[in-house]
Amino acid sequence: MTPELAVRSRNATEEAILDAARQTLAEVPWERLTMDAIAKRAFVSRTAVYFYFDSKDAVVERLVQRAFHDIYEAAAPYLDGIGDPRRELRTGLARVVAVVNSNQDVFLLAARHSNRGERMPKGWRPFIMRLVEGATARIARDQRRGIAPADIPPRVSSQALLGMIEGHIVRDVIIGGSDANDSIKLLAELWYRAVYAGGP
Repeated sequence: MTPELAVRSRNATEEAILDAARQTLAEVPWERLTMDAIAKRAFVSRTAVYFYFDSKDAVVERLVQRAFHDIYEAAAPYLDGIGDPRRELRTGLARVVAVVNSNQDVFLLAARHSNRGERMPKGWRPFIMRLVEGATARIARDQRRGIAPADIPPRVSSQALLGMIEGHIVRDVIIGGSDANDSIKLLAELWYRAVYAGGP
């Protein structure tokens, strides 16, 4: 299933189940999260929850998929932009951080549940790669437009810079619990200088 298709709810019942799971995760630890609790909060039967999801792991995986979809959409001002890259970077990164902050409980649970320390879980790879492809395409466009030096391959730049942002978000926002709004300007400026400052 592609990242785009995985996030769409089939109907209002599935949407209610996902919303209930997100709300419950903000209030109870993973160990106390049950399909019954999700069903009660969603005002549906336990059978209905199991019709859509075979386990609480499956519910959380869908929440993570949706959060990554929202991150990609939030990054659109830069990824799809054709204007001032510095301004579009700041706008896109601010929106990405807002998505991360609003899904912090989901990301924190998934990161801890994966037992992968400060790296994102392996199952998140298709979503990260979608961001890499989007950033690679933007950098390549800007190189063709002559506003970014072409001495570093766009994919190398996008992977390195997204890795920097991922590390900061995972370490400081998801695991550390801090609000990254203060870092947005700095991270955007680091990206801007790395991609758009003059070459050798």
